Amino acid sequence: MPIPSKAVQLTQFRWNLAGLPADIAEIPKPFTLRTAGDQEIEDAVRVIESSYDLDPDWSGCDKHVEQAVIPGARKALAGAGECLFVLHGNRVIAASVINPEPGEGEVHLVSGPCVLIEYRNRGIGGSLLGATLDALRARGLSEALGRTRPNGPAAKFLCGKFGGQPVAAPPAPATSAASEGAVAA
Repeated sequence: MPIPSKAVQLTQFRWNLAGLPADIAEIPKPFTLRTAGDQEIEDAVRVIESSYDLDPDWSGCDKHVEQAVIPGARKALAGAGECLFVLHGNRVIAASVINPEPGEGEVHLVSGPCVLIEYRNRGIGGSLLGATLDALRARGLSEALGRTRPNGPAAKFLCGKFGGQPVAAPPAPATSAASEGAVAA
């Protein structure tokens, strides 16, 4: 008999994009940043899934990732969304899916900056968050929304970068495929 899942608790963050500095998207060397191509959606999904699966803060949230984050990323990329990759050589080590036109209850940072576990604590997540916010600002947005687990490393150390402020998030249905995006790393 499967163990019932608990509802995933999320904290929503808001960034004022107009107040961001111009040079926030600097990726540390030897890594490179680029936009993913249309044919690289599966690469993005693989990095996002791996990032969440191996993150102890997201332990027990498989259903949320499978039913909300991954379908939300696919939906965004099928529409006006975009994915940013960080590469180490030819290997994709981080991905961030954005939706510049979120629907009701959705957020701009669909996946958040997802960094493979072996590449964490090198400044990649913060740099990718900066590049993600910069990409949204380049599309003319004045603010961005994202969600993560409360009290986890992303909420404590990453989301506050570039002026991210926690805000009250309305409760979203647990099975809504696109209503919940999150910041993994």
